[in-house]
Amino acid sequence: MVRRPREYSPVLIRHAKSQGGVALAMVVWFVAAMSLLVVGIVSEARVDVRMAQTHIARAKTMAAGDGAINLLLSQQALLREAQATSAEGELEPVIQAGFMLGEQPVLVRMTPVSRLLDLRTTGVEQLAQLFAAEGGLASEDAQRLAGSVIQLRDGHGGRLRFSSGLRTVEDWLQLPGFDRALLDGIRDRVRMDDSAGYRLDAIVDYDGRRWVRRRWVILQGGAATSGFPWRVTRTEAPRVLNETKTAGAR
Repeated sequence: MVRRPREYSPVLIRHAKSQGGVALAMVVWFVAAMSLLVVGIVSEARVDVRMAQTHIARAKTMAAGDGAINLLLSQQALLREAQATSAEGELEPVIQAGFMLGEQPVLVRMTPVSRLLDLRTTGVEQLAQLFAAEGGLASEDAQRLAGSVIQLRDGHGGRLRFSSGLRTVEDWLQLPGFDRALLDGIRDRVRMDDSAGYRLDAIVDYDGRRWVRRRWVILQGGAATSGFPWRVTRTEAPRVLNETKTAGAR
C-alpha cells in the first residue's frame, strides 16, 4: 500500500500563519494611518471653516459698523442738541443710537474724548489706579509703571525718546512694563488718538459674539477729501468684546 504524502507540512503551515500575521499587522497599521490622516484633514477643515467665519464676521462688522457710524455722524441736529444741552463746565454727553442696516441691527455710541483719560496729562495716582483696576497689574507694579510714564512724558526717559512725539497709546509700548496685554486692558478708558474729538463704537452682534468697530473722528476738516463734514483720524480693526487678556494674565 502506497502512503500519500501530506498536502501541507507543518513547516508550510507555520509559514502561512506567520505571513497571515504580518498581513494583518500591515492592515491594522494602514487603517491607523488612514484614520490619523482623516482626523488631520477634518481638523484642518474645521480650522479653515472657523477662520473663514472669523473673516466674514470681521468684514460684516466693518461694513455695518462704518455705515452706522456715518449715519450717526450725519445727524448733525442730534449732535448740536447734545452739545447745547450740556451745561457749562459739565462734560459733553455720550450719544447713543441704533440703526438697521438691512437685517443687521447696529448700536453706535459716540463718546467725547473729554470723558476719556489722556496719558499725557493724567496724574500719577490716577494712572496707577487705572493700571491696577483695568490693566490687572499689582499695586506696586502699577505705581512703578505710572511713575515711569510720568518721567517719559516729561522728557526724562533717557534713551526712550520719540522723534514723532507721543501721538497714540501704541507709542507707550516702548516703555518697559507697558505691553500689549496692559494696552488691551485700558483701551476703553483712555484716549487713543491725539487729534480726535470723539470716539465712535459700532456694536454688531454676529454668530453668537459681539463685535466692535471703533473709529476716532473730528467734526471739521473732512469735506475737501471725503465729502463728509467730519474726518476720521484713526480706525481700529474689528474685535470681539470681552475677550481681551489683562496684564495680570501674563
